[in-house]
Amino acid sequence: MRAERGKKERSLFTMPNILSVLYFVSGAMLIASMSLAGGLPLHLGLVGALNILVSYSLTKKKKMSLYIAIFTSLLNFTFGFITLTALMVLFSPNMEEILTLMGITAHMALSAILLVHVIRGRKTFS
Repeated sequence: MRAERGKKERSLFTMPNILSVLYFVSGAMLIASMSLAGGLPLHLGLVGALNILVSYSLTKKKKMSLYIAIFTSLLNFTFGFITLTALMVLFSPNMEEILTLMGITAHMALSAILLVHVIRGRKTFS
């Protein structure tokens, strides 16, 4: 009985589950940023919705999940790189911009980890 319970507890902290939660949080934060900015940056809402879709599809492990995750990771790289470049040009050393740069860098790292994980485990998606 203990071995079964231990096995269930360990199965919660697998890489797809952690990535799924992180992508859901990331998508929710992007949608919240769009709504706080007055709804003008529609691309934040699009990328946020795609991140939430990836979060859901990672738990289902369908064949379509592989393509959605690859597309969203590449899209996150593109938007992240453009935003980092724009912020570096307009950089002023205050705490808000430093935290923004760190957040965007962490989001791009998360996208890289997801891309590597999905490509390495592409056979698990049926």
